Amino acid sequence: MPLYLLHHQHAPAECAVAFAAWTGFPSPLRHQSAASTCLVGGHALWWRVQADDAAGALALLPQFVARRTVPIEIRDVEIP
Repeated sequence: MPLYLLHHQHAPAECAVAFAAWTGFPSPLRHQSAASTCLVGGHALWWRVQADDAAGALALLPQFVARRTVPIEIRDVEIP
């Protein structure tokens, strides 16, 4: 199954809304850690997810978050 890096960005004024969007949204990503720059002023988050396609990866996110997210298909490689 393909692996995606979901790269989400929002404006500083949208930070609270981006987190509130998860309330009541059923997703395996809820209550999990995500890499974030919100607390240091960058207002971006990243998730690594497996999904059949980019649309399936975005479906793991609430609509407000998904609209501001770029799904990037990735593969792990071993660095020599």
